[in-house]
Amino acid sequence: MNIQEYISNGIIESYVLGLASAEERSEFETICAQYPEVLQARISFELMLEKEAIQNAVRPSAEIKEKILDQIRSSGKLIIMSPNAVRKISWLKYAVAACLILLVGSLYWNISLYIKNKKLQTNYNNTIAKLDTMEKDSRILQQNPNVKMAAMTGMEVSPNSFATVYWDTTSKDVYLLVNNLPKPASDKQYQLWALLDGKPVDAGMIDDEYFIQQNKLLIRMKNMQSAQAFAITLEKKGGNPTPQGAMYVMGKL
Repeated sequence: MNIQEYISNGIIESYVLGLASAEERSEFETICAQYPEVLQARISFELMLEKEAIQNAVRPSAEIKEKILDQIRSSGKLIIMSPNAVRKISWLKYAVAACLILLVGSLYWNISLYIKNKKLQTNYNNTIAKLDTMEKDSRILQQNPNVKMAAMTGMEVSPNSFATVYWDTTSKDVYLLVNNLPKPASDKQYQLWALLDGKPVDAGMIDDEYFIQQNKLLIRMKNMQSAQAFAITLEKKGGNPTPQGAMYVMGKL
């Protein structure tokens, strides 16, 4: 995915302003969890809106404030008012009401943005922490001389997809790092396969929660005694004993 192109296509503005469809909102939130730069762009846009709201907030003028205070000071006294004065005070009443409505609306908008931005900042910090953990785990695996890596690149069905497998030849442990895979439909699930002499062996399913909440960045899969390559296919929910769906990525050790 070209992140800068995605950021500049207007989806951030549509999402923040409530113009995006439910499907677009869901996809955007998933991408925010996957790509910190998209989340930061979203935070920056909301902060900009908040700044503009504060700068453009409408307050009652000093003249209106002084007229209100004059009315308070004169309370309790009998005042005979001319029709023109009555009309002026009537106008003043509506002007004050309009200003109060604008102030309340501005305050509500600012508070809402503040709460959203705090939540977004928390999510952003959590994502950064997870990425740091993932990078540390990856470095440990890469520095282990017993670990082999398979960089699985996208196939014809999804050329931009990419994933990485780390296989410990001593412990036989298999770890999967999903760098970029499209979010599957609700009735589908990705399945990892170890390939030996061209024959696929089930290496485990990729839980949907990975694509929804990014709970797992480096996923522990099934142990494999031997393998020459790895691949990922899109199967029915729960998987299949042998590959039935389209192959999204594959890579040799």
